[in-house]
Formats: sequence, C-alpha cells, structure tokens
Amino acid sequence: MDYSDTRAIVTGGGSGIGLAIARGLAQRGCKVAIVDVAAGIAKAAAASIGRGAVALVCDVSRHEDVEALCGEAEAALGGIVNLVFANAGVSHGGPILKARPEEMDWVLGVNVRGVWSTLAVFGNRLIEAGMPGHLCITASEHSLGLQHAGGAFYTTSKHAVLGMAEVFRAELPATVGISVFCPGLTATNLHLTGALGPKAVDPAQESFAAKIIGRGMDAGEVAGACIAGVERGDFLIVSHPVSIIAARRRAAEVESAFAQQAPWTDDAMRYDVNSVIAAVVAGNDNSGKESKT
Repeated sequence: MDYSDTRAIVTGGGSGIGLAIARGLAQRGCKVAIVDVAAGIAKAAAASIGRGAVALVCDVSRHEDVEALCGEAEAALGGIVNLVFANAGVSHGGPILKARPEEMDWVLGVNVRGVWSTLAVFGNRLIEAGMPGHLCITASEHSLGLQHAGGAFYTTSKHAVLGMAEVFRAELPATVGISVFCPGLTATNLHLTGALGPKAVDPAQESFAAKIIGRGMDAGEVAGACIAGVERGDFLIVSHPVSIIAARRRAAEVESAFAQQAPWTDDAMRYDVNSVIAAVVAGNDNSGKESKT
C-alpha cells in the first residue's frame, strides 16, 4: 500500500494501541493526526512519533466535536482523511447487577456513539468527495464471545460496534472499506480510563487490573496486525489466537440451538428478511404467502 499521499486520524491515539497504530502509519509515510480527549497526552504522543504527526483534541462522545474534528484534521493534514481509525474507548468494571445507569451511558457514549460519530462524519466526507478510503473500528475479542465476567458494559459496547460495522459494510459504497479489529489482552493503559467516568475508582481494583493488563501482548505487535489487516482489506481482523476459544464456543452453541429448536426446512427461505424486502420493493404481493405444504 502506498502511503505517500495518505492522511489518517487515530482517535484514542495518545497511548496504547492507538499510539502504536499512529506510529506504524507514520513509519510507513502516512500523514497522521493523533486524536485524544486530553491535549497534553495528544501533543506528547505526536512529539514522540515525529515525522510530522499532529495532535488534535476531541471528545468523540460529542457528535458536534467530531464534526469540528473533521475540518481540523483536513486543515492540519492538508486534505481529506483517507484512513479513519475509530480507536477511542473506555473500560468499566464491576458486577452488572450493581451498576448504575450513568455508568452504562458513559461507556456506550464513548465506545458506541463515539464510533458511530467518527465513522459517519468521516465516512460521509469521503463519499461526498468521491474519494476512496478505509474505516477501521477497534473493537475487542469481547465482540466474538464472552471473555470474562465483570465487564458487562464494555462487552456490550464491543458487541454493538461489531453489529454496527456489519451494517456499515452493507451500506458503504465500494470505494470505502471497513474493518473491525478484535484484539485480545494487550499491555495498555485501558484500566486507567475509569478515572474519566462517573464511578469513583477503587484503587485495589485498579491495581488488580493493572497486573492483568500488564501481561498482555505488546501494543506494537497488536497494532501491526491491525495495519496489516487494513492493508489486505479484511473485514474482521484478529491478533490473539486464544480469542478463538470463545468464538468457537459461541458458534457451537448457536449451531446446537438451531439444530434442536429450528432445524432447516425446505421453505425456510420464505422468511429470509432480505428476500422479503427485495420482494416487497419489487411489488411482489405474493411474497411470504406461499403454502407451507
């Protein structure tokens, strides 16, 4: 892939996977804007990369801020952004039965609404300009199946963006690609994002989380898998072989449920929603009315 005339933004680019993605892109010759909610972190990250990397500030949970970011990124990078890495995310820990509504609103506001705002704003800009580009969501191995208890809202958000990406893929023109990156345990500062949320941080819980996340894969290695997947045009990008355990367990459970409760029949396709929609659009009044015999 030729990065010589490519412009990219990486939200949540001040540290962890985002910073590693930004560094990898810059090393390949891409013009990169590092986006973070904290100006100081964004500036320090850009300075550590060099190579003309610029720092921008944005709270992706605020749609109007993302709209403003689009113009700022174009001005800073000298043109329309071709590569969009919606990487910003926060983590919340604790039992789901003890959680509060404001905690869910915060996590979904950043991890789901923030992703939608980023992809929608920059994606529409690419389409309106008639330019090719690629959108990439940093999801998680949690998107593929349960990894551990205690991360209900985080897991919920990562399932949501996988579903969102599938609809984006169905609606985007062929000129704009999309990928969902589902990394596993990575050595980052994700556990520190709780300090930004509405819940008081438990020092003991934070220390425990730090010990676990500190044993994760190096962020540079993870980012390399992400960039390579985007270069190939992969929709689903993974980095940790162990993530397949949960994915296989879920797939087996789904297969078993259908085999026992709703096995395939000769007329099963009469309820295929896409076929029904196509028939209705075509004005076929007999759609769905065929005999079951």
